[in-house]
Amino acid sequence: MRRELPAALDRAMALRFLGAAGWQPDPRTAALLDRAEQQVRSAAVPRAVWRLLPCAALPLQNAGSDLARHLQGCSDVLLLAATLGSGVDTLLRRLELTDIALAACADALASAMLEQICDDWEDEQREQLAAQGRYLTGRFAPGYGDCPLALNDELCLAVDSVRGCGVAVTPQHLLAPRKSTTALLGVAGHPVTGAPAGCATCHLRQTCAYRKQGTTCFAKTT
Repeated sequence: MRRELPAALDRAMALRFLGAAGWQPDPRTAALLDRAEQQVRSAAVPRAVWRLLPCAALPLQNAGSDLARHLQGCSDVLLLAATLGSGVDTLLRRLELTDIALAACADALASAMLEQICDDWEDEQREQLAAQGRYLTGRFAPGYGDCPLALNDELCLAVDSVRGCGVAVTPQHLLAPRKSTTALLGVAGHPVTGAPAGCATCHLRQTCAYRKQGTTCFAKTT
C-alpha cells in the first residue's frame, strides 16, 4: 500500500544518523541537506504492507529473549514491512559515485524519512486498535538485541512483502531495496509497552558509536 511522504523531514534525526546529533548545521551544510532532501523526495515511493497474526503463528521460540520480553503479555503480533522503493537505491548509488557528501546527506535523510513513515503508520494502527479496546507495543525489528536477522525471512513471507510492497530478503537475511525495514509490534487487550533491547545482547555492542558517546540507539533525539 502506498504511503504519504512526510510533510517535513526530521533534520535532527537525520543529523543523528550522520553522527552529528545536536549540531547546528552551518549555511553550506544546510544547503547541502536541502539539495539532498529534494532529491530523496523526488526518488521515494513509500509503500508498506502489514498483517495481524496470533503470536503462535510465527516461529518466535528461537527469536531471542529480547523479543520475547517485548511481546510479553501479548496475544497477537502486528507485522510490518515498509520501503522507500528502488528509486532511492538508484539515487544513492549514483550519488556515491559522483558526490560523496551529498550521498551521505541523502542516505541520512532517507533513513529519517523511512522512520517517520513508520511512526505515522504506527500512530494510525495504535488509534485503530484503541477504538477496539486493544493496545500496541512499540516496534521491534529483527537484528535488534539478540533477535536474529533470519526472522526477516518468516516475517516477510507472512506479510507477502514482495507482492505487497516490493521488499525482498537476501540470502543474508537483509532487505532489498536498501531503505526498507521490518518490525513486530505486540497487541494485547490490556495496556502494554514492550521492552527495548539492552546493550548487553546487542550484536554491535563492541563497536557501537552511541555507547562511545554515552547514549543508546533508542534514545530520543532532542
